[in-house]
Amino acid sequence: MSNDAKDIKSIALQMEMDGVKFYSDLANKTLHPIGKAMFRSFAEDEKQHIKRIQALLPAEKESIPSEEKVADSPKERLITVFQSMGDELKKTVTVSTNDIEAVKLAIKLEEEGLKFYEKAANESTDEKEKKSFHFLAEEEKIHLNVLKNTLEYIEDKERWEAEKEGRIYDLWMDMINKKI
Repeated sequence: MSNDAKDIKSIALQMEMDGVKFYSDLANKTLHPIGKAMFRSFAEDEKQHIKRIQALLPAEKESIPSEEKVADSPKERLITVFQSMGDELKKTVTVSTNDIEAVKLAIKLEEEGLKFYEKAANESTDEKEKKSFHFLAEEEKIHLNVLKNTLEYIEDKERWEAEKEGRIYDLWMDMINKKI
């Protein structure tokens, strides 16, 4: 393994360990229940990412985890978390400026992570590494999309709900038009 590849993996490992701490801290500080659940879920994702990266390091090369070994994808975990919150989600909770700033900070973190993993995947010559870095980039994209959607929601809930209704209506109309 070249020093460059080893350095990339070391940086990736440190990024993910920092991510666990970052999202755990945000989960503890965030007042909004959706934010708390989202950040806790992201911290769990980062722990899975650490395992994946550790498997790429020389001593553990044989045990590269596959996507099937991960219990839940980030999307599935978030859906489960939000479903389990039930009535808690229906409560109107005031979003603090700190919550909004936390989401904006997390968006920046995920954007940087996405760029890093895409670059690492493109530069890697090892197929297993390339596959793992692509996988991690996709996970970062999921986090980024969730965060952007969350930011839209907490900054302007009424517009977010109206747009959601509009998308559902458009989907419904497309289905009706195809049946006719």
